[in-house]
Amino acid sequence: MLVGYVTIIFFLAAVFWSFKYRFMQFRAFKETKAVLIKEKNKSSYQTFMVSLASHIGTGNIVGISTAVIYGGAGALFWMWVFAVFSSIFSLAENTLAQVFKEKIAGEYRGGACFYIKKGINNAPLALVFSICLVLSNTIFFQPIQVNTVSESLRLAFGIDRFLILIGLFVFTYFVIFRGTKRIVSFCERIVPVMAIGFIAVTVIILLCNIAYLPAIFGKVFREAFRIPALLAGAFGSCLVVGFKRSLFSNEAGLGTMPSISAMAEVDYPLQQGYICVVGIFVDTVFLCTLMGLVILLYDVNPGSFTGCDLIVHVFQEMLGKLGKYLAFFFLFTFAIATFVSQFYLGESNMYYLINKKRKKKPYLLLYKCLFLAGIIIGVNNSTKSIFHIVDTGIIVLGIFNLYAVFKLRKVFEAEIDRFHVRKDMPDIDALTNDTR
Repeated sequence: MLVGYVTIIFFLAAVFWSFKYRFMQFRAFKETKAVLIKEKNKSSYQTFMVSLASHIGTGNIVGISTAVIYGGAGALFWMWVFAVFSSIFSLAENTLAQVFKEKIAGEYRGGACFYIKKGINNAPLALVFSICLVLSNTIFFQPIQVNTVSESLRLAFGIDRFLILIGLFVFTYFVIFRGTKRIVSFCERIVPVMAIGFIAVTVIILLCNIAYLPAIFGKVFREAFRIPALLAGAFGSCLVVGFKRSLFSNEAGLGTMPSISAMAEVDYPLQQGYICVVGIFVDTVFLCTLMGLVILLYDVNPGSFTGCDLIVHVFQEMLGKLGKYLAFFFLFTFAIATFVSQFYLGESNMYYLINKKRKKKPYLLLYKCLFLAGIIIGVNNSTKSIFHIVDTGIIVLGIFNLYAVFKLRKVFEAEIDRFHVRKDMPDIDALTNDTR
């Protein structure tokens, strides 16, 4: 219950900031185009791919299925609404990540813990937040990715959980524990393939059933605003479930993405913020909608499913045996991509914790052990129980991070000035002057 109330407070804060900054998040597509074509060692394109790998994961598939299972069709509408408004937080936090990043061991590192310490001069809070992020990317968030990998392999091929566990340990050693360049290279290759494949298959399914789409959209809007459901309390469930799954899908305002954004080399910090906003729209407004519509096309009682099994069932009913293996491919690759990128997120915050320590290896080994513990949790627990852990982690991170972002709003506004002063955009200049 507390998680639901806090999520609604997040949403109201996002609405306030969106109006305060005149919905400047909608400029993201225009401003991002020129940045992504630049080529550097850690290009913005590569950073964008790692960011998408973290965004485009189980939230787009399993998150959508659980949203429909527990919140009904109307939850899809509230996911859109939350994503549109909360993207302003993503713009701010990823801009701040660029402002306060540092070079550690030859690589740019940064994130929420860096701007909490250097920006608002609160080292104890930065320490607590960094520990929370390390735990989130090992035993809070990561298990849902692992659970999706495990369930997809079990449903498609009947593989025993113990064998899945061993396979994930081997994959983690050869791909993830070999350094940042291996992680970036993996994400740069897998993200375009899985995203394009997912879009192609879901769009084809929707085009083949285009006559049903008006009725499906009608169902989404009806269930989102149904008065009897409001009186019965189901409306609140629909709204809160949509908000929570949207927040899990794009992580706007949680302070997780800034760790990735700090890698990029851009001319203006605000550019990286705009890039991350594009990632949110691609992730939640576009890809989640495709998956949600495909699920709603098939008239099934969602309450009899738990998550992954609903995806496999829907694809198999629509495409036969091929659908079963396509569902496995998307579940597996989306989860693996996020699984890989989350290691980097947690590692960046571990580096923050041990930056001034001479012997770093024991602490990095501890982090890797926690990451492996997350794999064990994910393989051996149900999807529903893991989502309860995820929701708790989301709220803790969001409270700390948004406190820091609000405190640093003047820095954010200064970066708006720096970026837009070179353009003839008096409306932006007037805005930033008014908000000081």
